[in-house]
Amino acid sequence: MSRRLHARSYVGGIVIVAVALCCGMLSEAQAQMRAPRGVKLQPRILRMPGFLLRKAPDLQVAISGPSRAVQGEDIGLKIVVYNKGNAVAPGTDTTSASKAYMVDIVLSEDSVIPVEWATQPVYAGLTVDDFVDDMLMLGARISNTKNIAAHKLTTYTLTTHIPARTPPGIYCIAAVVDAGENVAESKENNNVAYYRIRIGAADDPDTRVPPGVDVWVMPYAVGNTTINNIKNTGLTDYVDTISGLSMVNAPFGSRLGLRHGYDSRLPNATIAYYRWTYKAVGTSVWQEFSEPVGVHYTKKTGAWISFPVYTLGPHHINGMSLYEFKPHDPPSSPGATTTWPASDWFGDIYSGFLDSRALANGKYEIKLEVFGPGGAKVTPAASTFGFIVPTGTAGDGTITTAVGSPTPDGGFAFAVHIDNRACGAYVDPPAISTTTVTDECGFLLYDPSVPASNNAAKVRISFFATHPDKRAMFNFRIVRGIKTASTAGGEVSAGTAGVYSGDGNGHFQHKFMRTELLGPKCPEKGAFSANLYVYAKATNGWHHRLNGLDAHHVRAFALAPK
Repeated sequence: MSRRLHARSYVGGIVIVAVALCCGMLSEAQAQMRAPRGVKLQPRILRMPGFLLRKAPDLQVAISGPSRAVQGEDIGLKIVVYNKGNAVAPGTDTTSASKAYMVDIVLSEDSVIPVEWATQPVYAGLTVDDFVDDMLMLGARISNTKNIAAHKLTTYTLTTHIPARTPPGIYCIAAVVDAGENVAESKENNNVAYYRIRIGAADDPDTRVPPGVDVWVMPYAVGNTTINNIKNTGLTDYVDTISGLSMVNAPFGSRLGLRHGYDSRLPNATIAYYRWTYKAVGTSVWQEFSEPVGVHYTKKTGAWISFPVYTLGPHHINGMSLYEFKPHDPPSSPGATTTWPASDWFGDIYSGFLDSRALANGKYEIKLEVFGPGGAKVTPAASTFGFIVPTGTAGDGTITTAVGSPTPDGGFAFAVHIDNRACGAYVDPPAISTTTVTDECGFLLYDPSVPASNNAAKVRISFFATHPDKRAMFNFRIVRGIKTASTAGGEVSAGTAGVYSGDGNGHFQHKFMRTELLGPKCPEKGAFSANLYVYAKATNGWHHRLNGLDAHHVRAFALAPK
């Protein structure tokens, strides 16, 4: 039985008993009255302090738009802002921006949307073509907002842009109302709405085929890194869209999507299938790709439209795992009309998948081969087909190509270096001579009578920015209060970085005069944080790092006289 609280008061000899639940969730209680026979009383309401209803707005939002788009496309969105509260929600048309609501439109890889001001990549040194998770979409902050009366709504529409370098996949487009928390609301945990959108690759650009080549097959890219940008070492150079850093000799990692193009006349009577295989350099056995690959088609039955998947493979033919070149016509269905989509807005751009996380780190060869209807290998020849490879992109987007050199067995191979190993980061305790920061309070005490220029009085800063194969970069910063006292960055394998000397394996150190760290405004003592971040270079081919392999470390300390 639940416990109850009984409160008694006496009014003109009449006992009033107020009963309320002990949990304190009742905002008001109805007094229960007892009176002598024949006496009729009106019930009294007891107002309990702290439980009176406060008048405030309650902003909520809804968003809708297209369910599919392609890289670089402009899309239209509809945003409805509701006020479910009992007071006016102020907009910027009548109230200062610091006290009014605005709405941010965010592009995210998942449904976890932070309630904070979002940032457009161009403000971080990137471009309108770059994608960053939880980014503010281009021109998508609704800052000219209207007042919304209690229990009313207002509607906004806008056009925004899908970044051209957004990797194909399923994303969330979210609306965040009052991202800056300028408006005091009765509820603060219901300010986000989102819907899911599939972003596919833009239409393939035209391909300029070399003279003398008729039917062609082109090994094209790993992700969006074309094979002409992959070195013989299997490494690549790219500018990271997350940090803006130039990554030189970067390996590949995570799940890799392989792409190839081919003549529009394929498949034909001679060529029906292809196969991707791989092997570690120095070994002799080729392993087949085995992950399923499919393409969507449109199926219209009356007024109903659906998008089934046609599986290209793997098909077990002649003892091998082969994949189809996409048929000229999609599967037929009685009573329905079927067509291939006009563009790859489903993201059906890959012809094979390789999860490199299941492989040992190192250099691999990737090979593409072509087969006939019965599973017999078809080798390049004037009467069959020729391999071509990309060499660059012209100003109008046309892919330029050259004739590709086949392997002795009639395939085409290129190298990919795989490395899924994580970085390491550690900041040593700062030291003066043999004294280091050892206690949990973090004080490093110095003798003020010893000149700061004396070598024994200098503060030794040492840190380790590491990667097993040195495929990483780092940034190191010492902050005094809110002021940067020292900064350095570069390759973990560098011999020098700013004032720091390195051993080539990621260990950097330097001895500072205490006056260099303290500065003129803090002549005797100061509090510091030493912040180390190590950036893995590995990429899945889409011009951004596998930042889950990054590492960071922070060391706090204080300089003070003995």
